[in-house]
Amino acid sequence: MEFLRGTSVLVQLFWVYYALPSIPGAPSLTPTVAAVLVLGLNGGAYGAEIVRNGILSVPAGQLDACQALGLRPGVRLLRVVLPQALGQIVPAFGSIAVDMVKWTSVVSFVSVQDVFYVGNAIRVDTNETVIVYIGLAGCYVILCVVTALLFRAVEYTLPVSRARRHVRVLRGAR
Repeated sequence: MEFLRGTSVLVQLFWVYYALPSIPGAPSLTPTVAAVLVLGLNGGAYGAEIVRNGILSVPAGQLDACQALGLRPGVRLLRVVLPQALGQIVPAFGSIAVDMVKWTSVVSFVSVQDVFYVGNAIRVDTNETVIVYIGLAGCYVILCVVTALLFRAVEYTLPVSRARRHVRVLRGAR
């Protein structure tokens, strides 16, 4: 997991697509499969760390209280730990989702036809480098903003988030 989080997505993509097939017995992957594999593993590595830290953010006293009440481990997780941990997990997953949108820009280096790939084809045809790259930047900004807004909407539906907003409203009423 540390290897996936510690190296560049571009380097990983080059290794999986170009270097892996040169190893005897290793499969030769299509560009799309290599891109999905690398982005999925990288996002999964970050996601696992987010979930682990979100669960660890729940105070130990909560778990002790659950144990004292005799709650089974599954009930503890679903009823006590996860509702509190989701307040930490969802915003961090939103950040990873935005990062994954940005990571897709490197898949064109292994011939996957994404927005950047199409933009380069348009740039070659029209010879309008600045305009095309401004348009590409605009596309990525729109994708990132929409992704962030979706996760913000999910975050506001969480019970912990609603409780925090209620406390802010009460503090403002003084």
